[in-house]
Amino acid sequence: MKKSINRLIIADSEKCADLLWATRFFVPDPVFYLEIAGKKILIVSDLEISRAKKEARVHQVLSLNQYLNKLRRPGKKPPTSLDVLDTVLRERRVKKLVVPSYLGIREANFLKKRGYHLEIQDPFYPERAIKTQEEKKLITASLRATEAGISEGIKVLRASRIKQDKIYYQGKPLTSETLKGVINCKMMSLGFVGHKTIVAGGKQGADPHCTGYGPLPAHQPIVIDVFPRSEASGYHGDITRTVLKGKASPLQKKMYLAVKTAQEKGIRMIRHGIDAAKVHGEVAATLESFGFKTENRNGKPEGYIHSTGHGLGLDIHEFPRVSRLSEILKQGHVVTVEPGLYYEKLGGIRIEDVVFVTRKGCEVLTKIPKIFVIL
Repeated sequence: MKKSINRLIIADSEKCADLLWATRFFVPDPVFYLEIAGKKILIVSDLEISRAKKEARVHQVLSLNQYLNKLRRPGKKPPTSLDVLDTVLRERRVKKLVVPSYLGIREANFLKKRGYHLEIQDPFYPERAIKTQEEKKLITASLRATEAGISEGIKVLRASRIKQDKIYYQGKPLTSETLKGVINCKMMSLGFVGHKTIVAGGKQGADPHCTGYGPLPAHQPIVIDVFPRSEASGYHGDITRTVLKGKASPLQKKMYLAVKTAQEKGIRMIRHGIDAAKVHGEVAATLESFGFKTENRNGKPEGYIHSTGHGLGLDIHEFPRVSRLSEILKQGHVVTVEPGLYYEKLGGIRIEDVVFVTRKGCEVLTKIPKIFVIL
């Protein structure tokens, strides 16, 4: 019989995906989470205890305040929350703990001084990479909201007009900020919050993570990368579409076709048991075959300058990676496939979809069409 592991997380689940995954409980301030002998235990303040008992998927919820009161002694220094943690661990005769790499130095030093043996595990829950059917549904819901936001943005671009190589909407220059607002507002109305939404036009798109600013140019690619988080579940969507308002040049069309073809090849390769490094290599080779080289020009990297994809779930970037590094894909992995090309003079083009890995291939969870030129 496999021996159970004693685990400890000290974090808030608004930021810590491991804690949210383990408890399904949103809490904005740090709490103590323990797994001891297969039982899940939360130690929370009285501010959160009633809600934790109703909402948290754990076996036991303990009151931090009650323990603090029990530990107080006249004339002695007031106990701290870490003293409470120590007491709970000693009550259960725990001496060894598996902790995440993000455990704070102060907390780690305290535990070591109290005689606990700490073992770091990273990733803390490797099993998080294999998504359940419930998680697949939650990610799919986030993707539908992402698509609704992008579609709303594209509606604005369709309704816009071009004057002197600039895009105008309702008589005013259409800016990245305005289009991001349209996209984010639509998603928020559905219960999803966008963060650092990207609408980068022209040369701005040559920087993959430039969020975009100022008036959007006509006849140049606009990278729209949207990755909201569900307020209800915490799961993310992540989709990128590159569009162009106006007329595309032959080179721009070729660049878009190269990225689209490379993505399609990558998606066809993905299945249970394949090495993600092979997928990335084929995607890179396809882009190269179209004549788009990856190299440094004037000290700046250009071409295909990032990995093909990443895991998606409670974190926007999760295991596994689809990159140069060897990583065997497994049934239940949810990954993005997002090749791109970036040149300072041409801007950037990226297309991103999300797939669910199956035994014989993968299921594309993204449904929004790929449209480059918007008239």
